[in-house]
Amino acid sequence: MSHALHRYFHANASGSTGSNGSSSDVKTIGAPYALVTGATGGMGEEWALQLAELGFNIIIQGRNRTKLEAVKAQISKRHAAASSRNAGDAVDVRLLVCEATIYPNAGLTDGLAAVLSDSSIRLTVLINNLGVNVTHFPRLEDTRSEEIAEIVIANSFFPAETARICLPHLKRHQPALLVTVTSLGAWATPPYLAPYIGTKGFDVAFSDSLRNEQISEGTQVDVVCMAPGQVQSGMCNEPVGLMIPTSKDWVTSAIASLRSTWWTPVPAAVIAPWTPHAWGQWFTALAPRCIIGPMSRNIIKDLKAKEVDARKGL
Repeated sequence: MSHALHRYFHANASGSTGSNGSSSDVKTIGAPYALVTGATGGMGEEWALQLAELGFNIIIQGRNRTKLEAVKAQISKRHAAASSRNAGDAVDVRLLVCEATIYPNAGLTDGLAAVLSDSSIRLTVLINNLGVNVTHFPRLEDTRSEEIAEIVIANSFFPAETARICLPHLKRHQPALLVTVTSLGAWATPPYLAPYIGTKGFDVAFSDSLRNEQISEGTQVDVVCMAPGQVQSGMCNEPVGLMIPTSKDWVTSAIASLRSTWWTPVPAAVIAPWTPHAWGQWFTALAPRCIIGPMSRNIIKDLKAKEVDARKGL
């Protein structure tokens, strides 16, 4: 099978770096698995749907079993209708039901280890997509301590712990992919989002350091930090436009940006896959803070006003 993620769609079960990724071998021993966190809706759901359409078996994580079952049913329905698959090649969808905002987290640590202990699961892709935030743009001093803890644990500890558990499996079945989804806010640093933006900065540095670690060790685990701006999803209900794509369109562009070619055999360290977002990342990375600061403040001021109006029913 040849598609954007062909580098990771292979039959390597030994950890050898010489896997040729032939589709005939995959047909013999079964497709590899991709794990998507935060997969009960929005971008996470789209990652799961589109990875399944590429042929991967899927492990989906979320805290709501009912919602995960609905995503599983949707994947199975789409897959059954796809003409590219034979009737006997049904996609396998596993559920990982666990909370992301607590520590210690036995549901994650023990639950994920149990899922991956199945010798039939060859994990080659991890999408650290899960993210949480408060929705009403509070001042830091008006934010409850518990809310700050939940944001920091879910957005920083959870992806790091998921990566820690998955890395031995990704190395065993390399070439493999480890994506952590951050936010353009890590560069723009808007107000009234300090805990959330702080965790997104952690994700950028964590991903870059882990990438350098894998390169230093000579592995073929490709570590990538994905940087979306606003995307219409559970965390953003703004109208779709040039700067606000749908979750489906953003994930489509994200997968396309990961394609391995002869001139770019591995994906870049940091990718803003949606082109208008990439312009924004480039601008915020190069422009002086005296320009970026007022722009960020004005954007959040408008969003905060809309949120207040929405709560008033205007």
